[in-house]
Amino acid sequence: MKHLKLPSKLLKPAVLALAIVAVFVSGAFTPLEPAMVVVIDAGHGGKDPGNLGTGRYSLTEKDVTLDVSNKLAEYITDKMPDVKVILTRTDDSFPKLSSRVKIANNADADVFISIHCDAFTTENARGCGTYVMGMHKTEESLNSAMRENASIFKEDNYEKDYEGFDPNDPDTYIALSLRQNVFLDNSLQLGSLIQNQFRDKVGRKDRGVRQAGYYVISFTSMPSVLVELGFLTNPNEEDFLHSEDGRTYMASALFRAFRDYRDIHRPVTPDKPVDESETEPLPQITDGVTFSIQIASSPTELDKSDPVFRGLQNVDMYLSAGQYKYTIGKFSVAEDAHMKKKELRDQGFKGAFVAAFKDGKRVPMSRILEESKSP
Repeated sequence: MKHLKLPSKLLKPAVLALAIVAVFVSGAFTPLEPAMVVVIDAGHGGKDPGNLGTGRYSLTEKDVTLDVSNKLAEYITDKMPDVKVILTRTDDSFPKLSSRVKIANNADADVFISIHCDAFTTENARGCGTYVMGMHKTEESLNSAMRENASIFKEDNYEKDYEGFDPNDPDTYIALSLRQNVFLDNSLQLGSLIQNQFRDKVGRKDRGVRQAGYYVISFTSMPSVLVELGFLTNPNEEDFLHSEDGRTYMASALFRAFRDYRDIHRPVTPDKPVDESETEPLPQITDGVTFSIQIASSPTELDKSDPVFRGLQNVDMYLSAGQYKYTIGKFSVAEDAHMKKKELRDQGFKGAFVAAFKDGKRVPMSRILEESKSP
């Protein structure tokens, strides 16, 4: 794909500096069992070019969406080892809308993100918008959904595959009104995070989060959003989205929004209530050994202000088998740690248990007991 240089006048220097830096904050560790699955859908493709923009470029909507989708997938794969990424297309192919939905549903995905570019009859329309499934609040939302759903007509045997679904009939969308309601709150939350990134980090006009009956976010069984990166019919936005820098900034903004969503919904589990100190005698004082109370584990690193810690201060962390383990306190006498553990359990940390550390490394309590008995 040919890359075009972004005109410097399109972005303020400060915005440029902020837009991409946060992409590289997270560190990668040993691959873990996926805690979340995200399906990224590059809109259009193959014989369906999407909208053609102003006609000044040979690249069309399908090229922009594919590049941004591939960049987003790369960022997530590199920086979030706990997330599995699935792409509905990785090349200039044309998956049916129904196939895109099946890919997400069959993968039991946690999030579905469909990426598109907008178009309008006048070149003045500009800005980024995110859509979630719902009844159309405006005629503009209905028209936008009809335009994107029209890809159905480019599919073979569409009459059979989409029996009863007519992209051009407003009444069709009434039947969709109750779908996705169970996922609406999370879809709206993700949409808001995306729009915040577009506005605050990339300096784009915020068109907000809207509801519309796009097919690909109506029949998926998970929180789903359809993102319009900007208007290819607006010359300035077309220049931006056809530039390498512009697509990179938009992909990095989507990455940060998804990362924030993942952090909110990641599976943080308290440690199981297995306490070696309750089944065996506690050692008292052993050289080089300290005792802490482990309260939580997570596949991703948590901020110390995370609600899972319930306001506790001086939380420590260590890595074990690719998991982040969180502890409280350092005691030279195991009985003191045992008493602190009981206090923490009363505060709601039901899985809290005493863990032993020697020279800063976690060791089995049984080993400490044996060493304490040795002459």
